[in-house]
Amino acid sequence: MTEFAPRVNESNPDPRIACAVLLDTSGSMFGNPIEELNKGFELFCQEIKDDELAAKRAEVAVITFGGEARLAVPFTEGRDLKPQPLTAGGTTPLGQALNLALDELERQKGAYRAAGLEYYRPWLFVLTDGRPTDPEIFAVAADRLRKAEDKRHVSVFGIGIGEGADLSHLEELSAQRKPLRLAGLSFREFFSWLSASLGSASASTAFGGSDSAVATAEAAEQIPLPPAGWATA
Repeated sequence: MTEFAPRVNESNPDPRIACAVLLDTSGSMFGNPIEELNKGFELFCQEIKDDELAAKRAEVAVITFGGEARLAVPFTEGRDLKPQPLTAGGTTPLGQALNLALDELERQKGAYRAAGLEYYRPWLFVLTDGRPTDPEIFAVAADRLRKAEDKRHVSVFGIGIGEGADLSHLEELSAQRKPLRLAGLSFREFFSWLSASLGSASASTAFGGSDSAVATAEAAEQIPLPPAGWATA
């Protein structure tokens, strides 16, 4: 019989910030791009442990989309996060990945509420170098994501990988934040920034026991993020 594993660590009473990171692992990422992506995520796993608050308040999930959308790393406290070797291959089912991420975020918030834990507004990052190969699913998922962001249920960050990335589809993900472009293959710089950003968020008081309470808390305190030195215009 499989041992039951709770979705959250209820022995940790701290508020949580759920961060879903969607990574393009399609065939176009083969070679140096996927190698640099792995190095960046490994650095992230190291750095988030060094931040006392983020280590226990940030919970990170990784969803890959290369041929299929897959939950590569389920939501894990920063202090327990371990590098997950990623390989490249297949198409770019971004729509499937978005739906999976939204479902996982809602389940995670539900687990927080069931455990009596407060939480921050979740973050959702999308890193891709290509266009979605499931356009019909993507259109519906992007609309779903925009509506969730409009209700302040999630904050969305779209990031194009490299100079050749087409940002037009990433612009469909958010009406509140324009996508940025990763400078070259600066994944390590990006993940270092993400770790620092989660640290800033974890030190704030912009949390609550429900989505409406979180929105009220955010109105009183905006979370400052460090400059995105990994981005290019």
